[in-house]
Amino acid sequence: MYDDDLTTLNPDLEFADPLDDLGPPGEDAAPQYDPEVMLPLLTSPEPQQRMLAARAFCELEEPRAVPALIQLLGDLCPLVRVSAAYALGRNPSDAAVDSLIAQLDTDWNGYVRKG
Repeated sequence: MYDDDLTTLNPDLEFADPLDDLGPPGEDAAPQYDPEVMLPLLTSPEPQQRMLAARAFCELEEPRAVPALIQLLGDLCPLVRVSAAYALGRNPSDAAVDSLIAQLDTDWNGYVRKG
């Protein structure tokens, strides 16, 4: 009734996880954003462009972006403000500390305060 031949089982194939082949993140996971393209977008008249540029600096470290990101903390759009707050976390600067604390104290949007 039962076949005791277990040679057809291959535990390496049975329990293999395709994610094991990916390897650690890092070296080949370089940011896909060009800071030279993103810097001018921080001052774009379009809120969506400002938000996307600020989000790009969440992955890029670029000290030249800090002054524009500080200005974006006062933007009318809360998505721009929260993106700028997160980007300043990735691009730390002593110049941003007071602006971030002020935004934490005064912003009505909980997501911006959390950022």
